[in-house]
Amino acid sequence: MRKVLMGSVAAIVLSSAAMGWGADGHRMISTVAVQSLPDELPAFVRSPAAVEEAGYLAPEADRVKGAGRSFDEENSPGHFADVGDDGTISGVPLAKLPVSREQYDEALNKGGTTQYKQGYLPYSIQQGFQRLAKDFAYWRVAAWGETNAKTPEARAWYAKDRVMREKIVLHDLGTWSHYVGDGSQPLHVTVHFNGWGKYPNPDGFTEAKIHSPFESSYVHGNITEKDIAKAMPAVRDCKCEIWTRTADYLAASESEVVPLYRLEKKVGLTKHSPEMNAFVTKELGRGAAELRDMVIDAWHKSAEMSVGYPEKKVADILAGTVDPTESLSQ
Repeated sequence: MRKVLMGSVAAIVLSSAAMGWGADGHRMISTVAVQSLPDELPAFVRSPAAVEEAGYLAPEADRVKGAGRSFDEENSPGHFADVGDDGTISGVPLAKLPVSREQYDEALNKGGTTQYKQGYLPYSIQQGFQRLAKDFAYWRVAAWGETNAKTPEARAWYAKDRVMREKIVLHDLGTWSHYVGDGSQPLHVTVHFNGWGKYPNPDGFTEAKIHSPFESSYVHGNITEKDIAKAMPAVRDCKCEIWTRTADYLAASESEVVPLYRLEKKVGLTKHSPEMNAFVTKELGRGAAELRDMVIDAWHKSAEMSVGYPEKKVADILAGTVDPTESLSQ
């Protein structure tokens, strides 16, 4: 079933009219999120060019599907996680996931399955966050060195590095934003990902393949950026690590699976419905807010990190107590 679905998605991305969370939804989530970043973040991350790039790159992880079997079988499972009705991924609690994908896979192996069958979306989100935080850390140092390095030659090097770091930040933010967006789509975090399936079904939920109509056609035909911006919750500082934030985010999405199936049973997905509009907009707005808040967290995290080899603490560099130039040139 999963292989059939992923093959279908690969075909869908060729049609702009059928690219919802695959393109339209992803683009809107990322665009609105970057537009709403607070002034505490560097201006280059909030610029019109950054907004445009984030929106353009957001669907990229779907566009590259079909590159080849090795690529697809490694990367496609990074878009989903088959969370069961008990809140676990084949017995591994969503709230207590291992720190690494290797440990996650080992835990799944004990239950006779793998990360490639069950999906590893939580790790796509967490690892993308960690990379963005590191990107920001290097940018902080480059911006510092452009003004404060000891020699004209060093200041010129930092100035060039700062320009390159900005390109890297925007690229990594845009491509990673896709997976954060995936996390707000309830059908990406459930075993009921394309029809209820062979599970107890006392409410008679549909067995039809609703995944693509829900995330693609309905979004394309009914939802706008303005809708999503209005639906975004306020900035939330969870004061927690990315592991906890990701688990809470995906658990909230999984909790919407039954409401989605209940709503589909009531109003369907083939025509505009105020109730379905409200549901879809809420999920997209939640995804945009989570992306915005994770970017803010990554910026804060970057101040605590180290850069270069041997490593130098960003805080020490910005305080002027350490010169990182030699460490960065190794």
